[in-house]
Amino acid sequence: MNTIIAKQAVFYSLVLGAILALFGSFNFLIGLAAFLLALLCAPAVIIYMKKINKLGFLESQQAAALGGLCGFCATVSFFIIFTPLTLIFLKLAPLINKILPFVNPYHYAYGLQYFIRFDSLWLFLIIILMIAGVCALTNATTAMGTVFLLSQFEKKPDDIEEIDIHIE
Repeated sequence: MNTIIAKQAVFYSLVLGAILALFGSFNFLIGLAAFLLALLCAPAVIIYMKKINKLGFLESQQAAALGGLCGFCATVSFFIIFTPLTLIFLKLAPLINKILPFVNPYHYAYGLQYFIRFDSLWLFLIIILMIAGVCALTNATTAMGTVFLLSQFEKKPDDIEEIDIHIE
């Protein structure tokens, strides 16, 4: 796999993780955001990159590596955006309840404010890395499934080395 493709996939997955964190800050969308983060980040990035012709034919090993990379980066990006946003919602809780009554600013802030303290910050970082590892594994599996399904609908080229990336 080309490093340019990997860098573009990391960028797209970081953006997708940040968007999911913004949706996850609303307490009624956190379940959907967690499902998309755990299973569908890598397929979304692969399908998007195929749609804009940045990605050529992938084999299952390449799809697994790309899916794991996308899942890990999207999860880390999710927590980098979601944690401060939740803490900001906690500080501005009375104002947020008046403006947006459907947003519960206390939904994840109970345990989060204790994790962010300096003496337990390492534990919070370890938890984030473990969750990111699990999301990387599940996204690698769904990326392989996505590439398998996409290969059933497109014809495999005769010379795979020439069709790796389209630079415009």
